[in-house]
Amino acid sequence: MNFLVIDIGTSGCRAAVVSGKGEILSQSRGPIRIDQPRAAFAEIDTDRLWLLVQQVIKSEVNRHPGTTFDAIGVSGMLGYVFLDKAGQPLMPAITYADNRATLETEKIRQLFPDEKFFAITGRKPSPLLLAPKIKWLERHRSETAKKLEHIIGLKDEIIRRLSGNIQTDVAHLDYSGVYNVYTGKLASGILAALNIKPGLFAAPLPATTMAGTLCASAAAQLDLTGGTPIITGSSDGTTAMYGAGILDDGKAVLVSGTTDVLMMCCMPAPRNPSLALSVNSGMLPGTYLVGGPLGLSGGSLQYFEQLLQVSVPKLEKNITALPPGSDGLLIFPGLTGERSPYWKEYLTGAVIGLTPNHKSEHFLRAVMEGCALRILKLLDILSQNRLHPRALNIVGGGATIDVWNQIRSDVSGLEIQKLSITEATCLGTALFCMAALDKARSLPEISAEWIKVAKRFRPNREHTQTYQKLALLFENYLETKADLFQGLNEFRR
Repeated sequence: MNFLVIDIGTSGCRAAVVSGKGEILSQSRGPIRIDQPRAAFAEIDTDRLWLLVQQVIKSEVNRHPGTTFDAIGVSGMLGYVFLDKAGQPLMPAITYADNRATLETEKIRQLFPDEKFFAITGRKPSPLLLAPKIKWLERHRSETAKKLEHIIGLKDEIIRRLSGNIQTDVAHLDYSGVYNVYTGKLASGILAALNIKPGLFAAPLPATTMAGTLCASAAAQLDLTGGTPIITGSSDGTTAMYGAGILDDGKAVLVSGTTDVLMMCCMPAPRNPSLALSVNSGMLPGTYLVGGPLGLSGGSLQYFEQLLQVSVPKLEKNITALPPGSDGLLIFPGLTGERSPYWKEYLTGAVIGLTPNHKSEHFLRAVMEGCALRILKLLDILSQNRLHPRALNIVGGGATIDVWNQIRSDVSGLEIQKLSITEATCLGTALFCMAALDKARSLPEISAEWIKVAKRFRPNREHTQTYQKLALLFENYLETKADLFQGLNEFRR
């Protein structure tokens, strides 16, 4: 078997060919442009995205002439496409990172305070969610809102163009703010209070089911075989979690890319979880994924590499040789504001303790440590909710940096397991394809066969104790300097 998988990420779109044994045979990439026509906006032109998807698919088809693919799978960043009665986009897609609906979020919070909203949706009200974006649309683009008939995910739009079918998956509803993660149904009370029509949302399909087949027109455009099964898939973050083996109760995964996402599988759902967490639906019956999306990590490291005109590979030996605490340099890495576990958009980056003795390697290590300390805070909150990961599987671009993996292990006190394939989104998408076609094996059985640990990083207990002291300084600074961070926002353009 061979699968053609498509991944729409925050920085690029790729197509890959994955074998029936879970081997990524090849992949092609192209850059994605996220438009910001105004402050806090983050949009994608869906026609331009479709052209990019065609480009990377054709590149892979040309690499494998004569290959017939057994299925096509799609994953994508969280984002929403607004369709008219004819099933055509009314406007550019709005991504999850779009923060325009702050006023609408506060109005939702007045109706549903954090605790009440969380008890239904598994998260607090946020402008990142779909519900406030819908209310923003009604307020600012009323004519467009009147024509609105369907809302689907960004990757669902690609499936629509491939198959002609309008559908969505559970993960996109998890982040909508109108879905009850505990009952698996639309939250009728929230929909009624916000005057949002439930008919806007298609019934969600499991990621491992067939969403349709490749239509004749798309097959001709892409030089593929018409009728090829197209698998529903999920959001890129959720897909990567399963591509990293998060199926077991107690298993935790860190997806380390431009930002970090840390989730843990648990069964059943935690009782009265901390509002700092997010609770998502699990793929297997009765399971939930609990954790949260953190702020910039790899994005912050890249920022400092560019600012200092250095690179981690060239300085890795120097970074490794430095002691925990980077000789007294502390960096807060959330350059664009903090998500879980702080959920404070005004908490941006900071450099503390800088002296003339600090060199480029100090900056890079301090960024890595700052990201790891943020993970430690989230792990502490999970622990307070009686959720104790046994180890942490790590995937994504950040997983390729061994010194960073060791820092994460030392800070968290957990074994960090670097997987043999760090491109977990591609692997997870192919995993869903295989599970959809292979009726003889379960998703956990296929996962156990495909997902292997390449290297283990175990904590140095002396370093862990040192980092516990640093964590206190880290948290104390964030708690006592909130007014400073908020005040600085007034000076930003």
